[in-house]
Amino acid sequence: MIKYFNGKLITYIEGKHTKEEILEKLVSIIEKETDFIENKEEFFNQILEREKIGSTGIGMGVAIPHARSGGINDVVIAIALLEYPVDFNSIDGELIKIVALVGAPKDKSKEYLGLLSNLSKVFRVKKNRDSIKTARDHKELVEAIMEIEV
Repeated sequence: MIKYFNGKLITYIEGKHTKEEILEKLVSIIEKETDFIENKEEFFNQILEREKIGSTGIGMGVAIPHARSGGINDVVIAIALLEYPVDFNSIDGELIKIVALVGAPKDKSKEYLGLLSNLSKVFRVKKNRDSIKTARDHKELVEAIMEIEV
């Protein structure tokens, strides 16, 4: 799973933002830092559509928004630590502080589903969540993510 983590796709988002603004920022980072996005609008809209089906807030302050899309050509993950928690209608009602956005092309379902499963397991571990939530800058955030125990 560590192969999906890219320091350029890990960010600290300052200020207060809506869920949609956070998602748009993460999609924009993927577009800027990789060549994976073929159609940004299509990918972003599919992320929003997935949110309408049901919250991707898995609880414990973590959300894993995701979509398979024709607008993206490889499996990718962008991670954000939020200065101000956001309401994702999480299953436990807790506001979200960590967002891990996952995208994949439609023909990589097995890889995509495996990554979602692994991320869910990683974020169930309190030590992993806490080390990310307590990062004070980008460098500490990247280090915390790279040290995650799978």
